[in-house]
Amino acid sequence: MAEKQPWLSIPSSRLWWILIAVLALFLFEIRSILPPFLIGVAAAFVLSPVVTGLQQRWRLPRAVVVFLVFLLLIGPLVLALVFLGPRFFFESRQLVVRAPDLLARLLDQTFGPGPFDLFGTTTNPRQIAFDLIGSLRDALGTPTTALHLASMFVDFLLNLFLVLIVSIYLLLDAERITSLFFRLVPPDRRPEVRAVSEEIHRTLARFLRGEMFLVALVAVLSFLGLEFVFHLHYALPLAVATGFLEIIPFLGPVTAGAVAALLALSQGGPGLAIGIIIFYVIIRQLEDQIVMPVVVGHAVELHPIFVIFAVLAGNALLGVLGTLLAIPIAASIKVMLNAWLPMLSPKEPVEPKTPLEERQT
Repeated sequence: MAEKQPWLSIPSSRLWWILIAVLALFLFEIRSILPPFLIGVAAAFVLSPVVTGLQQRWRLPRAVVVFLVFLLLIGPLVLALVFLGPRFFFESRQLVVRAPDLLARLLDQTFGPGPFDLFGTTTNPRQIAFDLIGSLRDALGTPTTALHLASMFVDFLLNLFLVLIVSIYLLLDAERITSLFFRLVPPDRRPEVRAVSEEIHRTLARFLRGEMFLVALVAVLSFLGLEFVFHLHYALPLAVATGFLEIIPFLGPVTAGAVAALLALSQGGPGLAIGIIIFYVIIRQLEDQIVMPVVVGHAVELHPIFVIFAVLAGNALLGVLGTLLAIPIAASIKVMLNAWLPMLSPKEPVEPKTPLEERQT
């Protein structure tokens, strides 16, 4: 009789936790290559209900529906890139090139022309800005840096292509991947796991769709205000950055408002900067009080303290990537805890009825 292998004697529940721990460690070690895959998974997650619904309504093959959905999504992006792309890249380049000059003007307006005695060295803000100008231009003028920038652009295109491929494959093979996943789950636990996974899917899909809408809405509102109300230079790249920074909780909107206010201070002085700050505060309040409850609703339902903790923990573990994934992961954990640990979400106690109430019923 063959000797029983030691790992076969491990209880199945403990073996599952071991596999999860090994998988988590593996993903942590390869975290640098994960962003395009995670973005592709998120895109497939958001589009999966849309593709399934259209497939059932139109009675078309899933591949055709996936192609049509991506055509409808990519078409407007291509048009926006054609009409707004040249201006976006021109203003972004001008912003990078003139950033030290803007910094010099800002330091002059804030601290005066100087000179100041700083740690025993006599200097002035304009000299600091000019030193930064020289360092930046020397760095950008080297061939190695130019090659590095070109390689970064190529990497961005490759990652974008990888996101597209991953999302398409996941949408095409959604049923096969789902069935393969449930084959790994013990048969007696499959109904429970299926119910929890469907709830997680609904929660995250609603959250991600809401976030995508908020990014687009904030970018458009920011551009309209910066361009036509305040006539701020570099309004387009600032608005795009404001929209994407909306993804990062707390720090993102504050960073976007601070950058816009600093540019306004260097362009039009304190009055324009104060106006920009008020404008960003109004946008934030409209988003928090009106748009968020309607668009995202109660998709996540996390207490603000847990949101702050999740964001800080994600940043400590994975940096910016962890910050972006913190809330979806925390929401998924909450769904699982509500399903598997019902004592964490107790129901309201039922007060006993009085004799008069019992006779009336």
